[in-house]
Amino acid sequence: MRGLGYAAAIGALLFCASAQAQTIDATGLASGQIVNGTNTIDVGAGRQTFVDNGEGGSVEALVSITSSTVSFESGVAVSGSFAEATSFSGVDVTVTNVSDGLLSIQDFGSTIIPAGLGFYLQDRTGAAIDNNIFTGYGQTSTGFTFADLDPSVADGEAFAFSDFEFDIVSNEVTLYSLSGSLALYRDGDNVFADYNLDAAAGALAGFVTAYDTPFALAYAWDSTDIVIPLNALLEQGDSQVIQYRTRVTSRTRTDCITQITCLVAYSGFGDPIGRGGGADLALAAFDGPSISAINTITGIVFDPQSFQPFRFLDGDPIPEPSTWMTLILGFGVLGAALRRRRAPSYS
Repeated sequence: MRGLGYAAAIGALLFCASAQAQTIDATGLASGQIVNGTNTIDVGAGRQTFVDNGEGGSVEALVSITSSTVSFESGVAVSGSFAEATSFSGVDVTVTNVSDGLLSIQDFGSTIIPAGLGFYLQDRTGAAIDNNIFTGYGQTSTGFTFADLDPSVADGEAFAFSDFEFDIVSNEVTLYSLSGSLALYRDGDNVFADYNLDAAAGALAGFVTAYDTPFALAYAWDSTDIVIPLNALLEQGDSQVIQYRTRVTSRTRTDCITQITCLVAYSGFGDPIGRGGGADLALAAFDGPSISAINTITGIVFDPQSFQPFRFLDGDPIPEPSTWMTLILGFGVLGAALRRRRAPSYS
Protein backbone atom coordinates (compact mmCIF):
# COMPACT_ATOMS: atom_id res chain seq x y z
CA MET A 1 0.00 0.00 0.00
CA ARG A 2 3.01 2.32 0.02
CA GLY A 3 2.99 2.86 -3.75
CA LEU A 4 0.18 5.37 -3.66
CA GLY A 5 -0.52 8.48 -5.70
CA TYR A 6 1.36 11.53 -4.43
CA ALA A 7 0.32 15.14 -4.20
CA ALA A 8 2.10 18.00 -2.46
CA ALA A 9 0.99 21.33 -1.06
CA ILE A 10 3.86 23.71 -0.41
CA GLY A 11 3.96 26.70 1.90
CA ALA A 12 6.19 28.43 4.39
CA LEU A 13 5.80 29.05 8.09
CA LEU A 14 8.16 31.62 9.57
CA PHE A 15 9.11 31.21 13.19
CA CYS A 16 11.31 33.86 14.81
CA ALA A 17 12.88 33.10 18.18
CA SER A 18 15.16 35.36 20.17
CA ALA A 19 17.53 37.28 17.93
CA GLN A 20 16.02 35.62 14.81
CA ALA A 21 17.55 32.31 15.92
CA GLN A 22 15.70 29.99 13.51
CA THR A 23 13.15 29.76 10.74
CA ILE A 24 10.73 26.96 9.89
CA ASP A 25 9.66 25.95 6.39
CA ALA A 26 6.87 23.39 6.02
CA THR A 27 6.09 21.21 2.99
CA GLY A 28 3.02 18.98 2.96
CA LEU A 29 2.12 15.70 1.27
CA ALA A 30 -1.17 13.83 1.03
CA SER A 31 -2.51 10.89 -0.96
CA GLY A 32 -4.86 7.94 -0.70
CA GLN A 33 -6.27 4.83 -2.27
CA ILE A 34 -9.72 3.21 -2.44
CA VAL A 35 -10.18 -0.47 -3.29
CA ASN A 36 -13.60 -1.94 -4.07
CA GLY A 37 -13.57 -5.47 -5.44
CA THR A 38 -11.35 -5.39 -8.54
CA ASN A 39 -11.37 -1.58 -8.73
CA THR A 40 -8.41 0.37 -7.36
CA ILE A 41 -8.53 4.15 -7.33
CA ASP A 42 -5.47 6.23 -6.44
CA VAL A 43 -6.33 9.68 -5.17
CA GLY A 44 -4.41 12.83 -4.35
CA ALA A 45 -4.79 15.43 -1.66
CA GLY A 46 -8.31 16.42 -0.68
CA ARG A 47 -11.57 14.48 -0.39
CA GLN A 48 -12.69 11.72 -2.73
CA THR A 49 -15.37 9.01 -2.69
CA PHE A 50 -15.82 5.93 -4.86
CA VAL A 51 -19.21 4.19 -4.83
CA ASP A 52 -20.25 1.10 -6.79
CA ASN A 53 -23.69 -0.32 -5.99
CA GLY A 54 -23.53 1.11 -2.48
CA GLU A 55 -20.04 -0.22 -1.73
CA GLY A 56 -16.61 1.41 -1.73
CA GLY A 57 -15.05 4.08 0.41
CA SER A 58 -14.25 7.69 1.20
CA VAL A 59 -10.78 9.20 1.67
CA GLU A 60 -9.75 12.51 3.19
CA ALA A 61 -6.05 13.34 2.90
CA LEU A 62 -5.71 16.94 3.96
CA VAL A 63 -2.79 19.33 4.41
CA SER A 64 -3.06 23.04 5.15
CA ILE A 65 -0.04 25.34 5.40
CA THR A 66 -0.46 29.06 5.93
CA SER A 67 1.69 31.86 7.29
CA SER A 68 0.57 31.04 10.83
CA THR A 69 -0.65 27.42 10.92
CA VAL A 70 0.29 23.96 9.72
CA SER A 71 -2.16 21.05 9.85
CA PHE A 72 -2.61 17.63 8.31
CA GLU A 73 -5.03 14.80 8.85
CA SER A 74 -6.08 11.50 7.33
CA GLY A 75 -9.55 9.97 7.46
CA VAL A 76 -11.18 6.97 5.78
CA ALA A 77 -14.58 5.26 5.88
CA VAL A 78 -15.59 2.13 3.93
CA SER A 79 -18.45 -0.30 3.47
CA GLY A 80 -18.88 -3.45 1.36
CA SER A 81 -17.97 -7.08 0.78
CA PHE A 82 -14.45 -6.18 -0.40
CA ALA A 83 -13.82 -2.53 0.41
CA GLU A 84 -10.67 -0.85 1.67
CA ALA A 85 -9.36 2.71 1.89
CA THR A 86 -6.02 4.16 2.96
CA SER A 87 -5.01 7.76 3.53
CA PHE A 88 -1.53 9.23 3.92
CA SER A 89 -0.72 12.75 5.09
CA GLY A 90 2.18 14.56 6.67
CA VAL A 91 4.60 17.43 6.57
CA ASP A 92 8.34 17.95 6.34
CA VAL A 93 9.40 20.69 8.77
CA THR A 94 12.79 22.24 7.97
CA VAL A 95 14.45 24.12 10.82
CA THR A 96 17.24 26.49 9.74
CA ASN A 97 19.71 28.30 12.00
CA VAL A 98 19.73 31.97 11.01
CA SER A 99 21.61 33.20 14.10
CA ASP A 100 25.26 34.28 14.19
CA GLY A 101 26.44 31.14 15.98
CA LEU A 102 25.40 27.64 17.00
CA LEU A 103 21.73 26.88 17.66
CA SER A 104 20.73 24.34 20.30
CA ILE A 105 17.19 22.92 20.18
CA GLN A 106 16.44 20.29 22.80
CA ASP A 107 12.68 19.69 22.49
CA PHE A 108 10.07 20.26 19.78
CA GLY A 109 6.34 20.16 20.49
CA SER A 110 3.02 19.78 18.68
CA THR A 111 -0.51 18.53 19.28
CA ILE A 112 -2.24 15.35 18.12
CA ILE A 113 -5.84 16.05 17.11
CA PRO A 114 -9.02 14.65 18.68
CA ALA A 115 -9.90 11.64 16.53
CA GLY A 116 -10.97 8.00 16.67
CA LEU A 117 -11.66 4.72 14.91
CA GLY A 118 -14.31 2.04 14.95
CA PHE A 119 -17.30 0.34 13.32
CA TYR A 120 -21.05 0.84 13.28
CA LEU A 121 -24.17 -0.31 11.47
CA GLN A 122 -25.63 2.66 9.62
CA ASP A 123 -29.13 3.37 8.39
CA ARG A 124 -29.13 4.69 4.81
CA THR A 125 -32.59 6.20 4.92
CA GLY A 126 -33.08 9.51 3.18
CA ALA A 127 -30.27 11.72 1.88
CA ALA A 128 -26.70 11.41 3.12
CA ILE A 129 -24.96 14.44 4.60
CA ASP A 130 -22.64 15.95 1.95
CA ASN A 131 -23.85 13.21 -0.43
CA ASN A 132 -21.32 10.82 1.13
CA ILE A 133 -22.94 7.48 1.98
CA PHE A 134 -19.93 6.31 3.98
CA THR A 135 -19.78 9.27 6.38
CA GLY A 136 -23.17 10.94 5.99
CA TYR A 137 -25.56 8.41 7.53
CA GLY A 138 -26.23 7.75 11.18
CA GLN A 139 -26.50 4.65 13.28
CA THR A 140 -29.22 2.08 12.65
CA SER A 141 -32.19 1.83 14.99
CA THR A 142 -33.77 -1.24 13.34
CA GLY A 143 -32.52 -3.78 15.88
CA PHE A 144 -29.87 -5.38 13.67
CA THR A 145 -26.49 -6.22 15.24
CA PHE A 146 -23.02 -7.23 14.08
CA ALA A 147 -24.14 -10.87 14.48
CA ASP A 148 -26.60 -10.37 11.60
CA LEU A 149 -23.76 -9.65 9.13
CA ASP A 150 -22.74 -12.34 6.63
CA PRO A 151 -18.95 -11.99 6.20
CA SER A 152 -17.29 -12.93 2.92
CA VAL A 153 -14.35 -14.40 4.87
CA ALA A 154 -13.97 -17.58 6.91
CA ASP A 155 -14.41 -17.79 10.66
CA GLY A 156 -11.35 -16.43 12.42
CA GLU A 157 -10.60 -13.85 9.69
CA ALA A 158 -11.34 -10.20 10.33
CA PHE A 159 -14.40 -8.94 8.46
CA ALA A 160 -13.88 -5.36 9.66
CA PHE A 161 -10.59 -3.62 10.42
CA SER A 162 -9.40 -0.09 11.20
CA ASP A 163 -6.01 1.22 12.26
CA PHE A 164 -3.63 4.17 12.33
CA GLU A 165 0.14 4.73 12.30
CA PHE A 166 1.88 7.96 13.30
CA ASP A 167 5.63 8.58 13.19
CA ILE A 168 7.98 11.53 13.60
CA VAL A 169 11.46 11.00 12.12
CA SER A 170 14.54 13.20 11.81
CA ASN A 171 17.97 12.28 10.44
CA GLU A 172 16.67 8.70 9.98
CA VAL A 173 15.99 8.44 13.72
CA THR A 174 12.43 7.80 14.93
CA LEU A 175 11.63 10.44 17.54
CA TYR A 176 8.02 9.43 18.19
CA SER A 177 5.86 6.49 17.08
CA LEU A 178 2.30 5.48 17.90
CA SER A 179 -0.11 3.00 16.33
CA GLY A 180 -3.34 1.22 17.08
CA SER A 181 -5.85 -1.15 15.48
CA LEU A 182 -9.27 -2.67 15.98
CA ALA A 183 -10.86 -5.69 14.25
CA LEU A 184 -14.10 -7.69 14.24
CA TYR A 185 -14.16 -11.50 13.81
CA ARG A 186 -16.85 -14.15 13.59
CA ASP A 187 -16.64 -17.46 15.45
CA GLY A 188 -19.72 -19.45 14.52
CA ASP A 189 -22.72 -17.43 15.65
CA ASN A 190 -20.62 -15.13 17.81
CA VAL A 191 -18.82 -11.91 16.90
CA PHE A 192 -15.82 -10.75 18.89
CA ALA A 193 -13.36 -7.87 18.73
CA ASP A 194 -9.58 -7.88 18.73
CA TYR A 195 -7.89 -4.82 20.22
CA ASN A 196 -4.38 -3.43 19.73
CA LEU A 197 -4.96 -0.14 21.50
CA ASP A 198 -3.00 -0.38 24.75
CA ALA A 199 -0.24 1.97 23.57
CA ALA A 200 -2.77 4.46 22.26
CA ALA A 201 -4.78 4.33 25.49
CA GLY A 202 -1.65 5.13 27.47
CA ALA A 203 -0.41 7.92 25.19
CA LEU A 204 -3.55 9.79 24.09
CA ALA A 205 -5.37 12.13 26.43
CA GLY A 206 -9.01 11.36 27.15
CA PHE A 207 -8.86 7.97 25.43
CA VAL A 208 -12.30 6.40 25.83
CA THR A 209 -14.55 3.65 24.58
CA ALA A 210 -17.03 5.90 22.79
CA TYR A 211 -19.42 3.05 21.90
CA ASP A 212 -19.56 -0.62 22.84
CA THR A 213 -22.92 -2.03 21.76
CA PRO A 214 -23.99 -4.94 19.53
CA PHE A 215 -24.16 -2.49 16.59
CA ALA A 216 -21.42 0.09 17.33
CA LEU A 217 -17.85 -0.24 18.60
CA ALA A 218 -15.71 2.89 18.60
CA TYR A 219 -12.80 4.54 20.41
CA ALA A 220 -11.94 8.22 20.59
CA TRP A 221 -9.39 10.57 22.15
CA ASP A 222 -8.90 14.25 22.90
CA SER A 223 -6.20 16.64 21.73
CA THR A 224 -2.84 15.50 23.09
CA ASP A 225 0.28 17.64 23.44
CA ILE A 226 3.46 15.73 22.64
CA VAL A 227 7.10 16.62 23.23
CA ILE A 228 9.71 15.40 20.75
CA PRO A 229 13.34 15.18 21.98
CA LEU A 230 15.06 16.81 19.00
CA ASN A 231 18.46 17.44 20.65
CA ALA A 232 19.68 19.35 17.59
CA LEU A 233 22.85 21.42 17.45
CA LEU A 234 22.95 23.42 14.22
CA GLU A 235 25.85 25.43 12.85
CA GLN A 236 25.12 28.84 11.35
CA GLY A 237 23.12 28.31 8.13
CA ASP A 238 22.56 24.57 8.75
CA SER A 239 19.13 22.93 8.59
CA GLN A 240 17.43 19.85 10.00
CA VAL A 241 14.26 18.23 8.64
CA ILE A 242 11.57 16.77 10.92
CA GLN A 243 9.19 14.41 9.09
CA TYR A 244 5.65 13.89 10.35
CA ARG A 245 3.81 10.95 8.76
CA THR A 246 0.29 9.59 9.29
CA ARG A 247 -1.42 6.57 7.70
CA VAL A 248 -4.91 5.28 8.39
CA THR A 249 -6.65 2.25 6.88
CA SER A 250 -10.12 0.73 7.12
CA ARG A 251 -11.59 -2.31 5.37
CA THR A 252 -14.76 -4.40 5.41
CA ARG A 253 -15.53 -7.89 4.10
CA THR A 254 -19.30 -8.17 4.42
CA ASP A 255 -22.38 -7.20 2.44
CA CYS A 256 -25.06 -4.92 3.80
CA ILE A 257 -27.70 -6.68 5.89
CA THR A 258 -30.45 -4.93 3.95
CA GLN A 259 -30.43 -2.24 1.29
CA ILE A 260 -30.34 0.42 4.00
CA THR A 261 -28.44 -1.31 6.84
CA CYS A 262 -24.68 -1.51 6.19
CA LEU A 263 -21.51 -1.91 8.20
CA VAL A 264 -19.10 1.05 8.13
CA ALA A 265 -15.48 0.95 9.30
CA TYR A 266 -13.66 4.24 9.82
CA SER A 267 -10.41 5.69 11.14
CA GLY A 268 -8.95 9.17 11.53
CA PHE A 269 -5.68 10.62 12.78
CA GLY A 270 -3.69 13.83 12.41
CA ASP A 271 -1.26 16.37 13.83
CA PRO A 272 -0.74 19.11 14.77
CA ILE A 273 -4.17 20.72 14.32
CA GLY A 274 -7.55 19.60 13.03
CA ARG A 275 -10.13 16.91 13.69
CA GLY A 276 -10.67 13.55 12.03
CA GLY A 277 -12.64 10.37 12.43
CA GLY A 278 -14.88 11.57 15.21
CA ALA A 279 -18.42 10.41 15.83
CA ASP A 280 -20.99 13.18 15.58
CA LEU A 281 -23.42 12.84 18.47
CA ALA A 282 -27.12 13.59 18.68
CA LEU A 283 -30.00 12.81 21.02
CA ALA A 284 -32.33 10.05 19.83
CA ALA A 285 -35.80 9.28 21.22
CA PHE A 286 -37.02 5.67 21.49
CA ASP A 287 -40.49 4.23 21.88
CA GLY A 288 -41.47 3.35 25.42
CA PRO A 289 -43.48 4.48 28.39
CA SER A 290 -41.30 7.55 28.59
CA ILE A 291 -38.93 9.28 26.16
CA SER A 292 -35.31 8.47 26.84
CA ALA A 293 -32.31 10.13 25.21
CA ILE A 294 -29.08 8.38 24.48
CA ASN A 295 -26.03 9.23 22.41
CA THR A 296 -26.00 7.71 18.93
CA ILE A 297 -23.69 8.05 15.97
CA THR A 298 -25.23 10.38 13.40
CA GLY A 299 -22.26 10.49 11.03
CA ILE A 300 -18.49 10.72 10.76
CA VAL A 301 -17.01 14.21 10.76
CA PHE A 302 -13.70 15.74 9.71
CA ASP A 303 -14.11 19.31 10.93
CA PRO A 304 -11.02 21.48 11.56
CA GLN A 305 -10.12 22.63 15.05
CA SER A 306 -7.30 25.03 15.84
CA PHE A 307 -4.46 24.22 18.19
CA GLN A 308 -1.10 25.83 18.67
CA PRO A 309 1.10 24.51 15.86
CA PHE A 310 4.72 23.36 15.91
CA ARG A 311 6.71 25.03 18.64
CA PHE A 312 10.19 24.98 20.10
CA LEU A 313 10.21 24.18 23.79
CA ASP A 314 13.87 25.13 24.05
CA GLY A 315 15.85 26.78 21.24
CA ASP A 316 18.86 28.86 22.21
CA PRO A 317 21.41 30.56 19.97
CA ILE A 318 25.02 29.97 21.06
CA PRO A 319 27.25 32.87 19.88
CA GLU A 320 30.68 32.52 18.25
CA PRO A 321 33.83 33.04 20.41
CA SER A 322 34.38 36.60 19.19
CA THR A 323 30.83 37.44 20.14
CA TRP A 324 31.36 35.88 23.57
CA MET A 325 34.26 38.29 24.22
CA THR A 326 32.23 41.29 23.15
CA LEU A 327 29.39 40.28 25.42
CA ILE A 328 31.70 39.60 28.37
CA LEU A 329 33.43 42.94 28.01
CA GLY A 330 30.22 44.82 27.39
CA PHE A 331 28.22 43.39 30.28
CA GLY A 332 31.10 42.76 32.64
CA VAL A 333 29.93 39.34 33.78
CA LEU A 334 30.00 35.95 32.07
CA GLY A 335 26.59 35.01 33.46
CA ALA A 336 24.87 37.71 31.45
CA ALA A 337 26.30 36.29 28.23
CA LEU A 338 25.45 32.71 29.12
CA ARG A 339 21.87 33.38 30.17
CA ARG A 340 19.57 30.97 28.33
CA ARG A 341 16.84 32.60 26.27
CA ARG A 342 13.73 30.54 25.82
CA ALA A 343 12.21 30.71 22.33
CA PRO A 344 8.67 32.13 22.47
CA SER A 345 5.80 30.09 21.12
CA TYR A 346 3.30 31.51 18.69
CA SER A 347 -0.29 30.98 17.71
